[in-house]
Amino acid sequence: MKNYLSKILITLLMFSLNIPSKLNTQDNYSNHLELFIHQDIINNFLSSIGSIDGGGKIGGFNYKWNVSNFYIVIDEEKAEFYGNIKLESGQFSREDIIVGNVNVYYEENENLIFVKIENVDVDIDISHIFNTIPKDVVNINVDLSQYFAEPFEIQAPQPKTTSYPITVSNDTTQIVINNKETKLFLVENGIKIISIYQCESQ
Repeated sequence: MKNYLSKILITLLMFSLNIPSKLNTQDNYSNHLELFIHQDIINNFLSSIGSIDGGGKIGGFNYKWNVSNFYIVIDEEKAEFYGNIKLESGQFSREDIIVGNVNVYYEENENLIFVKIENVDVDIDISHIFNTIPKDVVNINVDLSQYFAEPFEIQAPQPKTTSYPITVSNDTTQIVINNKETKLFLVENGIKIISIYQCESQ
């Protein structure tokens, strides 16, 4: 499972290239190269995992759990991971939501967007079910962090510096287009990576 989750490289189309003067973080994101990564791209991958099973023993009772329906939700403030967990022991069955943090960041040197799922665990209090077990030990912890130890990697847009020769009045001028600045933003339902370009004549 760890190797299966360790890396996902997604090649995406780039669009909306213009010549900007400064970073525009308004809703229209005009005048730059912009890449939008919808959360469903990551969720489609997570759904292909299926489910993760486990279990244990508490007192004289065996229990098992199953976690499925993995997905992330992204808005302007944060990104979070969710999954449905079902706990069973004998005739007892209980369902809960397991929640984790999602850390999204951009590494300029590697030109990669990293999506790291962290702190995916839940404590389930079953003291009301097992009356014969001391209340201080009837807490079942399910921790899935080991299954998401490695971040997902998404290739970011960063075209190489490009130059164009322009001949005017028998003189040739090189117009050079450089990537001046790249920033990442969380937005509703996804991630936006925005690159600012600068044109110079040489």
